[in-house]
Amino acid sequence: MASALLEVSMTASAAVRANAQVQRLGDLRIGEQIGFRSMQMRGVKLAIPQPLRSTRVNNSVRISAVTAESSSPVFQDSLKRAVAKKAVELVKPGMIVGLGTGSTASMAIEELGKLIAAGKLKDVMGVGTSYQARVLARQFGVKTVDLNDVNVIDIAFDGADEVDGQMNLIKGGGAAHTMEKVVNTMAKKTVILVDQSKVVSELGLTFPVPVEVLPFAISPVLRSLVALGGEPEIRSALRKDGPVITDLGNMVVDVRFPGGIKDPADLERRINMIPGVVENGLFVGIVETVLVATKDAEETVIIDLADYVKNLQQAKNDAAEEKASSS
Repeated sequence: MASALLEVSMTASAAVRANAQVQRLGDLRIGEQIGFRSMQMRGVKLAIPQPLRSTRVNNSVRISAVTAESSSPVFQDSLKRAVAKKAVELVKPGMIVGLGTGSTASMAIEELGKLIAAGKLKDVMGVGTSYQARVLARQFGVKTVDLNDVNVIDIAFDGADEVDGQMNLIKGGGAAHTMEKVVNTMAKKTVILVDQSKVVSELGLTFPVPVEVLPFAISPVLRSLVALGGEPEIRSALRKDGPVITDLGNMVVDVRFPGGIKDPADLERRINMIPGVVENGLFVGIVETVLVATKDAEETVIIDLADYVKNLQQAKNDAAEEKASSS
């Protein structure tokens, strides 16, 4: 296999997720980003993770002005917890609930378990999107059922690595996007839970698109992804040698598109048409509700994505008017 086509990423999924949690301040990405130092080994290029200093990206990317505090894990966890608590209020007795994978979805599972334990919800069943989700459900007292044993899912909760203003998503930081997409499309209503750091003006400028691939087809799939303009890297595991293997027994390729993703629907379709691809992490036209947790002074506020984007635009307009009046 040509080394130019096979870049084996030595970063783990946690490092990939860390790259998605970079702060936005105007057109700068502030905070530590994960980069790669190339190293040749027997003709195969390995990508070794190393921290990079902040770099300037596309000047058209201007999201909210968030403080340095927003990069703090404690700060982000408080937002995730708040949006998880708000989301489970939508669950009614007797519902079948899709249980997402990831840090925010895990908190939603925990909060759902608290309501069940308190007797506020009865006859609720969960459908897990991963082994992790099923384990957490059992841990917090949420009964689970196999996807093949249900005809409908009433509501599904999940997180996202990136979400744009049109509710298009990138998911798959936890390598569970195939099952997540199946569960989310089955659900009558899918609710995505994010904190303010996940909202972007354009997908793909920070977070790569995860692609689940049949192991025997990895080489031709890598070549096809390069032909689409992507920069693919096989995701490697943490605390074990070799690649990440999904719950379904496949490999994950993280594909960067340096110029961003102009047409998420078209790219989702083109990637999935590659023979050997199981599913990719672009979610287009699936979600109807995105709840965003943000800070307003000292208060944590949970608002709909459309309102959040509207507020950002208004703040940007106000800042422009103030600058014009002072000049």
